[in-house]
Amino acid sequence: MAGDAIYGEGTVIMPMSVIYPYVRIGKHCIVNTGAIIEHDCLIGDYSHVSPGAVVTGAVKIGQLVHIGANATILPGVIIEDNVTIGAGAVVTKNVKANSVMVGNPAKEIKKTGKE
Repeated sequence: MAGDAIYGEGTVIMPMSVIYPYVRIGKHCIVNTGAIIEHDCLIGDYSHVSPGAVVTGAVKIGQLVHIGANATILPGVIIEDNVTIGAGAVVTKNVKANSVMVGNPAKEIKKTGKE
């Protein structure tokens, strides 16, 4: 983990994950095994970056977001609160709150109903 990365209380960073400079991770998050979070990212409270997921540079992830295993979030994407990104998805565009996204490129398959 880069020395200038910051993470909140209760956050767990698992082995073999990589966190680059200027990353901010909220409270009670999980950065799971082998996940990569590139430079200048913001991860909201209570979010989970699953094993092997890649969050590329300057991505903003809201609260209560689950990024599935081996998913990729492309540079500069904004993911709003309460979103699930399916395993292996490739997110190329911003994602609205309360969405479930899957595929390559990721497409919304449903709303979570927490609006």
